[in-house]
Amino acid sequence: MRGRRTGYGVSLDNRRVNHRMAPKRVALKYCGGCDPGFDRVEYFNRVRSAAGEAIEWVTLEDSDFGAILVISGCETACPGVSIDPSAYHCIVSVKDDRFDPQEVVDTLLK
Repeated sequence: MRGRRTGYGVSLDNRRVNHRMAPKRVALKYCGGCDPGFDRVEYFNRVRSAAGEAIEWVTLEDSDFGAILVISGCETACPGVSIDPSAYHCIVSVKDDRFDPQEVVDTLLK
C-alpha cells in the first residue's frame, strides 16, 4: 500500500502516521554530594545536551519512566543502594565523568 506524504508523516488510509517518536522518559537521580570526585551537574548537562529532545528528564517521584540515570559522585554510589534493580527495566549508574555522554544516552535509549 502506498501512502501520500504530508507535512506530518505518511497518510495511510486517511490515517496520519507521525514519524517523530515521543521522547523516552528517563528518571534522574543524583547522589547527596558528600565527597564528589567530579562536577555531577556539569556532567549531566553534557548528557542532556547529547540526548537533545530524545529524552524527557523526570524524577523518581514521577511515574511511567522507562529508565533511570543514577549519577554518583564517587565509587560508593550511595543512590544506587536505595533503588531496587528488579523493579526497573534499565538503570544506568555513572560513578565518574570518564564515560562519553553519548554512550550513556545510547544505553538509556535501548
